[in-house]
Amino acid sequence: MLKLEGLHTHYGKSHVLQGVDLEVRDGEAVALLGRNGVGKTTTLRSIMGLTKPSGGAVTFAGTRLDRIQPHLIAGLGLGYVPQGRRIFPNLSVLENLCIGLARPPGKAALDDIYSQFPILKERAGQAGGTLSGGEQQMLAIARCLIMKPKMLLLDEPTEGIMPKMVTTLKHKIRAVNEAGISILLVEQNFVMALALCPRIYIMEKGVICYQGTAQELHDNPDIAHRFLGVAVDNR
Repeated sequence: MLKLEGLHTHYGKSHVLQGVDLEVRDGEAVALLGRNGVGKTTTLRSIMGLTKPSGGAVTFAGTRLDRIQPHLIAGLGLGYVPQGRRIFPNLSVLENLCIGLARPPGKAALDDIYSQFPILKERAGQAGGTLSGGEQQMLAIARCLIMKPKMLLLDEPTEGIMPKMVTTLKHKIRAVNEAGISILLVEQNFVMALALCPRIYIMEKGVICYQGTAQELHDNPDIAHRFLGVAVDNR
């Protein structure tokens, strides 16, 4: 479904991505892990065309994303939830959900979203900026889902969220994937990433330095410690 081949991206003279190869197949949930500053967010931005790749190829559902304008990419079925959520704080929850749609959503579409995120129905008329961090993250995800994507790119969805809400969010993301939507997850919460994603890529200094399964990382804790600086409890 999504394939990156030899992807290079520069910020000015800074060579951030240095030949990234990555694939997410139809219906998969895949995690992209790595320490801060290694290029994970740049990878997602390059996929979406927000930072123009300087080399390589990005292909989604048979279309070369690196050859089309960024505003056309969402229409192909690729949803992006950026780091920091980026909701509109002065707009209501309902107004936030309508951002990006050519016309207001029908009752069936709203009912579908509200069935997945009941708290958003309760808060429909409330300003987005008054929601908790976890509720804002649900709104950011729902804003993508209402556009009926085939795949979601999630950048640090649990950042700054209370531990109790992290568990709720994990269940919501799993349900999205189980409904058939592919997921590429960038996440610092290592335990959550392994729980959600059977397949893992680890990035270091702009390249993929490891790929394998969540089970392999559980069974080989030295890999996680070497590349991520985290300890794995494999008892």
